[in-house]
Amino acid sequence: MAIVSVPNCGSVGVIQDLSNHELPINAWTDASNIRFLDGYVNQFLGHSQAYGTPSVVPHHVVPVIISGARYWIYASLAKIYAVTITAGSPVHTNLTRQTAGNDVDYSATANSWTSTILGGIPIMNAGNTTDPPQQWDLNTANNFAALSNWPANTYCKSMRAYKNFLVALNVTKSGTNYPYMVKWSHPADPGAVPSSWDQTDPTKDAGEFDLADGYDQIIDGLALRDSLMIYKENSVWRMDFTGGAFVHRNSKVMGTSGAMNRNCIVEVDGFHVVLTTNDIVIHDGMQARSILDKVTRRWLFKNMDVDQAYQSFVFKNPFFNEVYICFASIGQTIPGTAIVYNYVDKTVSKRTLPSIHHANFGQVDDSLNGTWAADPDPWSSDLTLWNGGDNAPNTSRVLMAGHDTKLYLLDGASSFDGAAPSAYVERRGLSFGSPDKIKLVKSVRPRIVGNNGETVTLKIGSQDDPWSEPVYTSMTHTIGSTVRNNCLVAGRYISFKVETGSAYTWRMDSYDIEVETIGDW
Repeated sequence: MAIVSVPNCGSVGVIQDLSNHELPINAWTDASNIRFLDGYVNQFLGHSQAYGTPSVVPHHVVPVIISGARYWIYASLAKIYAVTITAGSPVHTNLTRQTAGNDVDYSATANSWTSTILGGIPIMNAGNTTDPPQQWDLNTANNFAALSNWPANTYCKSMRAYKNFLVALNVTKSGTNYPYMVKWSHPADPGAVPSSWDQTDPTKDAGEFDLADGYDQIIDGLALRDSLMIYKENSVWRMDFTGGAFVHRNSKVMGTSGAMNRNCIVEVDGFHVVLTTNDIVIHDGMQARSILDKVTRRWLFKNMDVDQAYQSFVFKNPFFNEVYICFASIGQTIPGTAIVYNYVDKTVSKRTLPSIHHANFGQVDDSLNGTWAADPDPWSSDLTLWNGGDNAPNTSRVLMAGHDTKLYLLDGASSFDGAAPSAYVERRGLSFGSPDKIKLVKSVRPRIVGNNGETVTLKIGSQDDPWSEPVYTSMTHTIGSTVRNNCLVAGRYISFKVETGSAYTWRMDSYDIEVETIGDW
């Protein structure tokens, strides 16, 4: 008889593209709503509604600070609003552009909005050929309006800030699309938008060029360190400020992958994490590597709904060192599934989300952090302190744009908007170094922390070969009292699974399996 110990059982995460029986003992073959953090297996924290009910279905969210007050701009396909907390209540303000006091609706489509901040001024771009880029002066008495000094009859697929320039990507002029064009403004003065986009004016530094190498069109861009990275369909280009007659120069960085669509790039610690058409890569502007290769890359693209791939987007959750790659699974019409990459621990997991169109991180109002009335979790399952801080600081929260006309606060609760979470982590194909022997498992001893008295379900299963479906025996583990979970399960390959029972939140640090060899193959 032997006790097989599995310490730091969350240090590897999920690996689904390699054979089960060849994985490290602390790797997992599947998981849902499990966060691998600091070497532990954690059930994901949930989400809760914040800022009341939006006036429109939000499709894009942007945080801004106005005189110390924390606002969130949210755009639907037709309108733009802002919300803040005033005297403890959410106040939603219509900021849609107007003519003679009447809204002039936008014509955005799913995942077509892009946004950027230049000198504190939010710039929103609907990414079509009918709505020019929009700016807001941060005065709630005023509405968004067309970007000052932007050329007439000109549109762009994306607009991003780079240094004190604005850069338009994939430009349309007077009905003619220039899909390879990069167009930049004259440098803006502090706190102002650019004074000119006229590339023919020798007194200005505005200009434009084409990234004409290859057939792939420009999709989006984002600043990285001292450069602007420009993403085409199948390549990545680097734009650097040089000054002088040409102002900027460009060079090709990668030629085999670009960005899947807009809003598929985030910056973390001097790197870009990018969802491409066939992978998720991380790069520093020179060299790139896959973060999913031999982990879950094939799983991702087999489970992504091809018809809804254009809605996929990426956001970061910096408090937990995570990047979320959000997509619509097969059968979904709105993104509701995420691959979660921890860029510090280098682990990968999966999370179910409400149907959301976009998400962003920023500061939320202090009153949203730890209020009892707004807490959706059951009293007996809530681990936060009375009137105390929430699970993440309010200076680095993620707000998600819900398709059901809600603004969700990620990690804002243990429940999933009031519903009990459903989570599991599973390892199949354990041979304990002896695939030719039959093993008898007599007990499993996990170290699980959570709310004392609540339960998780443990399952031990057996398989004749590592690819067959295991036959499971279930055990109820009561947090704070159960030490050893007894069973009698025999097989050549062993599976172990932990599922949420009554516990709204729990963490497993390590586990031991009591196993005995009882026969040959």
